[in-house]
Amino acid sequence: MARRPLVMGNWKLNGSKAFTKELIEGLKAELQGVTGCDVAIAPPVMYLGTAEAALAGSQNCFRCTKR
Repeated sequence: MARRPLVMGNWKLNGSKAFTKELIEGLKAELQGVTGCDVAIAPPVMYLGTAEAALAGSQNCFRCTKR
């Protein structure tokens, strides 16, 4: 099985709820139609709800939970 590239980004504790929403909306627009790699984000914990709401309806979107 071939390995699939993964592009992932986080923004530590920088930003705000508005920044998080704007960043995700921008990523969704820019990544429309991109194939050949997976994309993941790792927002700060205080912005997880905002990120989840901004990603609602996105394809192949899921929330990881700590076990």
